[in-house]
Amino acid sequence: MTLLGQLLKVERRKVALRGLDGSVQGEVFLPAIFSAKLREDIVRRAYLFLLSHRFQPKGPWKGSGHKYSVESLGPGYGIARIARLKVEGTGKTRGGGFVPTAVGGRPTHPPTPEKNIHKRLNEREKRAALASAVAFTSSVEHVRKRGHRLPENIQLPLILDDSLSTVKKTSELLSILKAQGLEEELERCREVKIRAGKGKRRGRRYKRRRGPLIVVHEDEGVLKAASNIPGLDVVLAKDLSVLDLAPGGHPGRLTIYTLSSLQVLEKRLMGGGTSSRD
Repeated sequence: MTLLGQLLKVERRKVALRGLDGSVQGEVFLPAIFSAKLREDIVRRAYLFLLSHRFQPKGPWKGSGHKYSVESLGPGYGIARIARLKVEGTGKTRGGGFVPTAVGGRPTHPPTPEKNIHKRLNEREKRAALASAVAFTSSVEHVRKRGHRLPENIQLPLILDDSLSTVKKTSELLSILKAQGLEEELERCREVKIRAGKGKRRGRRYKRRRGPLIVVHEDEGVLKAASNIPGLDVVLAKDLSVLDLAPGGHPGRLTIYTLSSLQVLEKRLMGGGTSSRD
């Protein structure tokens, strides 16, 4: 049975709608996608495939090691018959060229820019993985397992009023997150660790935690407000991807949704829409 057929038979559950001050303003029905099957295997597979779209092809120049004039002296001279570089204007030779065994020769079995590193994923599987990743955000057990620090008796997912997308100041956004009981989670995201191994020499010396993800229906300033809060990310519902919901391929990221973003997600997954980032 297709994902759509499975979800149409699911009974939708209610969750609290919260205001920016943390108060409960009512209850809303969650879209059926929040009741999709929790499939860690399919989420990780989709993560790896979508991550391959960010890889940059690499390889040496096609003419590498072939841009010289070379000559092999042939047999009978008591030296190796490797092709040697010609010294311009003298008729003499020196060193080696063209062959991979000689210094200055072409690379041996180099990586090729033509290699296919962009992995394609079946559209149904990609949609099922996104639905499953969304469903993981409503599981307190899996969100805690991923390392997020949640207050006691919290109900997930966190659904906030649409006015969240209009917040323009970082200090105001911090106050809103603390009002939802996420002060300890924000403290966790401030921790910075030094990476072990050679990565310290390769431009990735420090490691930061991945914190809450805010999903909004439209950006009216909240994206800029969140840019200075460690670990916090903001994404539009139309662009939501497994890469956002399962960093590192591990589902269960603490996610905050605005009310209107639920409608966008439901239309996108149940109606067949696609993301511009897929």
